[in-house]
Amino acid sequence: MRRSALTLLLLLCAACARTSSVVPRRGPPVTVVPPELALESGYSPWAISMPFGVAQDGSALVLRFLERAEASGARYLSNVQVVFVADDAGTSMECRTTLMPEGAVPPWKPLIRTAMAAGEYAPLKLVSRPVPDVVMSCQETWAVTMVPQAVRLSSTSRAHPGELTIGGNMVRRPEVRCGPVATLRLLTRYAFEDAVSYVPPRIERMVEQRPELKLQETEAECYPRDPASPGVNRIEAMAYGGAGPRAAFLDGPMSPMVAPRSAPQMDL
Repeated sequence: MRRSALTLLLLLCAACARTSSVVPRRGPPVTVVPPELALESGYSPWAISMPFGVAQDGSALVLRFLERAEASGARYLSNVQVVFVADDAGTSMECRTTLMPEGAVPPWKPLIRTAMAAGEYAPLKLVSRPVPDVVMSCQETWAVTMVPQAVRLSSTSRAHPGELTIGGNMVRRPEVRCGPVATLRLLTRYAFEDAVSYVPPRIERMVEQRPELKLQETEAECYPRDPASPGVNRIEAMAYGGAGPRAAFLDGPMSPMVAPRSAPQMDL
């Protein structure tokens, strides 16, 4: 009963937030929740991973990952992490940020991140540089339109009124026009992100596609890479529900991912 009530509550919350502007999806919507809440659903966890290359937009990347999780049949995701393989003076490092529901970041996390950002690892250095961007710009202009008007030509004879013609007057009206404009913005990101031209996800842009998606991204953590872990940049998470591994035949190379509890895994 507890599982049924929890599942119904989460599904209703996700369904109510959706609008007609959302792109149709191939499966039921997936919800990002804290691990303890996902476990209460009663579904068995399994690991899901999606490799990615250079020059990626984080917003589009995360949305694509969610779509593929839905296609696999997953109902919930937890521990969503964007993982990078980096180098620190010859030492292979693994740096990652975590996407969590709003308000779910433990209070002790910022203390660890602040210590790391102080210079423990070179990949955590912040780099600022201009990057291409597209913004919506609106400006007021004057639009000239013709207002139709019926005009009867004059006639000297009362018995034969003048011919009726259609004319018009040119009228100028103020008008606001909006459209996309290419521009540059100053982007500050970690050195490991800058090295592969990765643009971190912008939560407000993801919400435009998924209004119910209320996430926050943590600061990065770096540590020496486990030789057994995949040597590729990737997004990974724990999935709950669905058929698990091989549930969807999606593109992307298969690579191992270690998951807790010997959970099955799937690479997208």
